[in-house]
Parts: sequence; C-alpha cells; structure tokens
Amino acid sequence: MLHAKITKIEAKLLAHSYSQNRTSFRLPEETYVGWAIIASEKGTFKFEVAGESGEAKAGEAVLCPPGVPFRREAIGTLDFHYLQFRLGVSSPEGPLEFPHSGKLPFRDTARLLSTLTALREGRDHVSLHYLEHLICDMLYQYIGERAARRKERRPRDPVIDEAVRYITERACQNISMQSVAALVGLSQSQFTRKFQKEMGISPVKYWTGVRLHKVRRMLAETDEPLERIAELCGYQNAFYLSRVFSKEMKTSPSQYRSAHRV
Repeated sequence: MLHAKITKIEAKLLAHSYSQNRTSFRLPEETYVGWAIIASEKGTFKFEVAGESGEAKAGEAVLCPPGVPFRREAIGTLDFHYLQFRLGVSSPEGPLEFPHSGKLPFRDTARLLSTLTALREGRDHVSLHYLEHLICDMLYQYIGERAARRKERRPRDPVIDEAVRYITERACQNISMQSVAALVGLSQSQFTRKFQKEMGISPVKYWTGVRLHKVRRMLAETDEPLERIAELCGYQNAFYLSRVFSKEMKTSPSQYRSAHRV
C-alpha cells in the first residue's frame, strides 16, 4: 500500500499558531499525537525528523509523523506556522498512511507562500473547515509536484533529451526554437509536437521556465537590481522581464523578492 496512488486526503486540525520575529522555538524538541507541520514564511530553521536532518527556509515546510520527535532550531529571526492535525489518506484500494515525512521540497514556492498567507489571514476569521482545506492543499501540492518530478526523470526520447540539454545550457542566450528544431533534425512543427508530448509543455514554455528559475534564484539570493537580472537572464529590459514574470508567477518581481528573502 505504500506506493498506492493517493486519491483523497482529509485533515482534522488539532492546533495552529503563527509566530513572528522569533529567534527560538518554545521547545527545541517535541513529540505530537498528530501529524505536525512547521512552515516558514520568513527565515530559516534547522530540523531533525525520523533520521532526516537539514535546513528549511522561507517557502519550505517540514512534516513530522505522530509519535516521532521533532527537533528544531531557529537560525536568526523566523516567521513560521505550526500546524498539528489528524490525517486521513486513501487510495482506490482503501486507507493508507501518508508515505512522506521530513522536508517537503516544494517547486512552486509562490503557491505555498500564498497558502500560508491564507492560513495566517484566515485563522481568526474563517471556518475551521477552510483551514483544513488549506492543509490538504499543501499536501496535494507536494504529492503532485513529486509525481511531476518522477515523470521528468523517466528516460526521454534522445532527440528531445538533446533539445532539453541545449535549451537548458543556453536558456539566457538569444536562441530560437526554429534553430533548436534544426539542430535535432526536425521541422519546427514536428519539434513542437514531439517536445509537447515528451515534456508536457511547449518548448517555448520550457525555455521560459528555465529562465525564470534563474530569475527567481537571483531575486531571492542577491541584491542585483531588476535591470541587471534581466540582462543576465536574457531579457530585453527590466520592464519586459517584469511583464513576463508577473504573467507566469502571478506576482511581481518585487513582491517575490520580498516574500523569499531570508
């Protein structure tokens, strides 16, 4: 049952708190009767759960199963959510245990931070059922992204594999999909159809995603102005980059930087 496909997640909230500007946790270690999540909106903390240890930063979460010690230590100032809940998970074959714990590596951190914002803003004004829905949304997001990563690791058509490597290595250069198609010996329409079938997105969408991954990293990890980031990531200017970023990420570069700075 461990590898059964999860079709339904239900959460029963036991406790929720949101803490700001904390430099330490109330207890360095705690064991819970339910599942527990600590998710950072700002700052980084060390953790140890079920033999896994590491650091979790803003836009990341750590999940601890019931009855397992959860060790944690703040690094600097921290804004974080603590959630404890009962968890019901089922597959077509019947009930099962949620098969994941420890750090949950979210790819779409903007979506996770949006969920955390909704938790923070709704904890005193919205129904308990809605808060439980948000917990489930976090877990659905994680298993969905995990499934997508597994799909990406499957062997691809060697022609598309070559194209992916070429686009990834030159993403911040002025390349065209017509030139990539010619490189792998296909017409542009053949290339687009084949790429879409293998990767699930168009080659232009993939190219944009690789570029924006670098943009997001620079926004979060550097103080470079947007004009310089645009130059380094292959965009004409900061205005055009801001338009593309806002359309794809559903938030502006400045808002993303503010939310993801540690």
